[in-house]
Amino acid sequence: MEYRSQPLSHSRHFRRRALLSALFLACAFSVILGRVGYLTLVRGTEYADAANANLQSLRRIDAPRGNIYDRNGRPVALNRLAYSLTYSRYRRSDAEVHATLARLSGLLEEDLLAREDEILETRPTWTRHSLARRLTQSQIVPVLERPDDFEGVRLKDDYRREYPYGPAMALVAGSVGKITAEDVDDYQRPLYLPDDYVGRSGLEKQYEAHLVGKPGRERHKRDARGGLLEAPVIEQAAHPGDDLVLAIDAELQVRALELLGGNSGAAVIMDVRTGDVVVLAAAPTFDPNAPWLAEINGRPVSYLNRAYRGAYPPGSTFKLMTAAGALRHGWDAEHRVVCTGRTYWEDWPRPFYCDVRTGHGPLDLVHAIQVSCNATFYEMGKELGAENLLAEARRFGFGQPTGIDLPGERSGVVAANGVPGGELLNLSIGQGAFTATPLQVAVAYAALANGGRLLQPRVVTEIRGPDGVSSTVVPVREKGNVALSQSARETLTAGLFDAVNTPGGTAVRAKFPIEWQVCGKTGTAENAQGTNDAWFACFLPRHAPEIAVVVLVENTDAHGGDAAAPIARDLIAAWWGDSQELDLTEQ
Repeated sequence: MEYRSQPLSHSRHFRRRALLSALFLACAFSVILGRVGYLTLVRGTEYADAANANLQSLRRIDAPRGNIYDRNGRPVALNRLAYSLTYSRYRRSDAEVHATLARLSGLLEEDLLAREDEILETRPTWTRHSLARRLTQSQIVPVLERPDDFEGVRLKDDYRREYPYGPAMALVAGSVGKITAEDVDDYQRPLYLPDDYVGRSGLEKQYEAHLVGKPGRERHKRDARGGLLEAPVIEQAAHPGDDLVLAIDAELQVRALELLGGNSGAAVIMDVRTGDVVVLAAAPTFDPNAPWLAEINGRPVSYLNRAYRGAYPPGSTFKLMTAAGALRHGWDAEHRVVCTGRTYWEDWPRPFYCDVRTGHGPLDLVHAIQVSCNATFYEMGKELGAENLLAEARRFGFGQPTGIDLPGERSGVVAANGVPGGELLNLSIGQGAFTATPLQVAVAYAALANGGRLLQPRVVTEIRGPDGVSSTVVPVREKGNVALSQSARETLTAGLFDAVNTPGGTAVRAKFPIEWQVCGKTGTAENAQGTNDAWFACFLPRHAPEIAVVVLVENTDAHGGDAAAPIARDLIAAWWGDSQELDLTEQ
């Protein structure tokens, strides 16, 4: 007998399917509800924070660079309000990006289309790209007036560096420039961004760590279209950089550059008591407010501060060091050398001449300094020998850095021991294998003036915090002592005084007022161009010295007394402060 299953009724079949569907939906809903509960109750805070973060971004707050002031509080380098320009391509087509960049390129006279591929490829698309910085108000006016032509462009406050004294202070203050691709690794985030401006030369470079401001951060909360939902919140305030106070008198620096005129050369004024550098001028120079200029008043620019980076044979200004060494080794100041106009060295093929070819006759040391008699110093060189003469040069700071707080200082060259006899005579009058910077000569003459202290030149005297209250005073530093006896100093000073103030002296024609009590020495050194480098080095007043002054004029047909000494005279008149009352036409 066969049994066959009986089909369920339609109603029973429907109820079964409905029950299964209900169970499936109940399970699915339970899973979803459980997941929602987990996400809401267990990880709700975490996901809420993440969602909220999607609407927020951090923005850097730029900090102004520290200012630089001269000794009288005049600004030498400061900040002016400027503007920077950024761009986002969010919700903009490739064609719109191209059109906007093309308009900005024409406006700013800069090829911003070179950035097009970078901007189009960057993700996320709302990333903001820095396109230009340090813009002037006139440059941004078209953007403000026609915002629809520059969708996606945003402006913010920025700072641009300004140098009120322009070329006069350029070779000291230096300049700033963009971080280059070669040194980008030296300037790390968050202190720097790749398009930041940093010190490239001078004090701007030397004191970058103090001058750079510390940027801050602010949080922005925006909607999906990029609009601000609420006022930005400052998370970290920006702090300006430290200010520098200089020993330099900016107005005297201007005067020094005027006096150098069309000459290439340098002028230095240094306080013999502290090492403070009051003037450190050089010509030619450049304009830090327009560093792209290749010429100033038709003259090629130069970025070399000859005062501490130019090395030259010091000529007769070095004779004082030769004399100091001779006195140290027993030379009698009253001893007379008979000058016949020429001096011979055994086995040397030619004689060594004095400026007066007929000779000066017998001279003691004071008179030898007064008239700059080569013969006397040749004899001193013979007695000293190369080892002692070169040791004296180094004792006075030659052949080594002065330690000035500026980058790129040159040390000059002091010949090695064992020079041939004839070369020894050249060295004794500051020529031959021997070079020095004008600043080194100033340091040496300051030591003659102050009793022997070899001072480290100081450009920055104080570093002030951004609060204007806290400060660090840069100390006076003594690098050594030339150990000059009082009698030796008096002898040398007498010779220097007579060279400037007594008939027959090599600097008399410059007509220094006697009341200034200037003690100085001219120098004339032959250079590789077949012309002269003319020197004048001095200190004053005689009995209570305050400053040392050095002037160098390159490539002249004149001697130190004619080319350099008059510049020093007029510069001292400006320092003295009453040049209008002084009669410079009569001794």
